[in-house]
Amino acid sequence: MELLNQVVWTFNDIEYNSIDDFNTKVDQYQKLILKEKAAWKPEEIVIARPLIGISYTVWIDRDSLAENETLLENDDFFEEEENSEDGLFQTEVEARFRADNGKNFTALELLYKLHQQMTTKELGDHVFFEGLDEDESARDIPRFYLNCGS
Repeated sequence: MELLNQVVWTFNDIEYNSIDDFNTKVDQYQKLILKEKAAWKPEEIVIARPLIGISYTVWIDRDSLAENETLLENDDFFEEEENSEDGLFQTEVEARFRADNGKNFTALELLYKLHQQMTTKELGDHVFFEGLDEDESARDIPRFYLNCGS
């Protein structure tokens, strides 16, 4: 299952003061990029579960994991210099997110939480949001992979 693949967004280091400010920017961006094909539905429930995992590829140093993130590499990953470029390591990370209402995620809440998570991450040239793919093998909580393009 693909999620939010009709939504366009560019991750950046801007931290929005509120989810409403973020929604305004997303809506403007949809209209700018997609023109009459823009179909941003911020209140649409896109995941009907209270807890999810989202994995993504980022460049980090050994101290860059957030509290809700888990490194998806071997424990000695940061010891291998060939994985490093200018002190950063390209790696897979999984972040866990909780729905604010304890029930489900709207399109707006999910994209907002993803954006806030990415503001401190180095994505290289892969900054364009291209939706989420569900990991159908996940058993305990729904898991998705964040697709970013250049």
